[in-house]
Amino acid sequence: MPIFGVARRYAKDVDIFLRKLHKNAIQAYEIGFVYGIPERFPEETTKLAEKLKIKLSGHIPFFISWSNEKRIFKSIEHLTRGIRFAAQLKTVAVFHLGYYGKVTFQELRNKIIEGIENAIKLAKEQCNLNHPVLGIETTGKRSEIGSIDEVLSIVSDLSTNLVIPVVDWAHIFARSNGKFPQSTDDFRLIVTKLENEIGLKNFYFHGSGIEYKNGNEKRHLSAKTCKPPLPYLFSVLNELGYDYTFIVESPDPVNDVIWLKEVSLNPELWSKKVRNLFDFI
Repeated sequence: MPIFGVARRYAKDVDIFLRKLHKNAIQAYEIGFVYGIPERFPEETTKLAEKLKIKLSGHIPFFISWSNEKRIFKSIEHLTRGIRFAAQLKTVAVFHLGYYGKVTFQELRNKIIEGIENAIKLAKEQCNLNHPVLGIETTGKRSEIGSIDEVLSIVSDLSTNLVIPVVDWAHIFARSNGKFPQSTDDFRLIVTKLENEIGLKNFYFHGSGIEYKNGNEKRHLSAKTCKPPLPYLFSVLNELGYDYTFIVESPDPVNDVIWLKEVSLNPELWSKKVRNLFDFI
């Protein structure tokens, strides 16, 4: 079953925002933690989300680094807090792998795997972990670790099934300088790769439009720009019958979710419009 939601920073009006999402039939909210994750997420907010049938998830602060030795310990601490949050809410905490710095992915790979596994080990001392609790997100800048192959490589080699890949379609599009994904076959290639290499059949996605330059994201745009052309993705998901959570990170995510839900019900119609007039808004 598809679940559509939005991403937004954690703020004091979180309960008001949840009611706004419910009013617009939006089923998920990824909470962005900018400076840190609370030791204990407010129980009243958790209960309100349950009452409104809104699935909560989180995004760990953008302080993760494996190329800076002084920040590795702090990175593990952020991941551990994210795992505890995910365990409390029976959800997933999404994070970026950080920047390459002056080293290569292969040089950082073992540090990343070791760091994630250490965070899971520390969290297990305080809570039960019986579902995926971390999601590694693809990134939109070539200076950041996080191509689809790098993310799958890390997830595949972890000695645990508590970590999943999070594909941000806009990031992949920006990272490829707008060259990929552009077609139904492109989207199918990634989706089937997720199933074949990781065994996933219930996905967690991010999406929006994206402005980019030289293979680097500049800013998020409305999903209606079709950069990338998301109607093709929904054609593939409907064809293959997968379940998924789709989180929108655009300037107006609520209206984009409403549009994407419409697209998901009839992607072929919107796919034709994309083919005939790529930027049709």
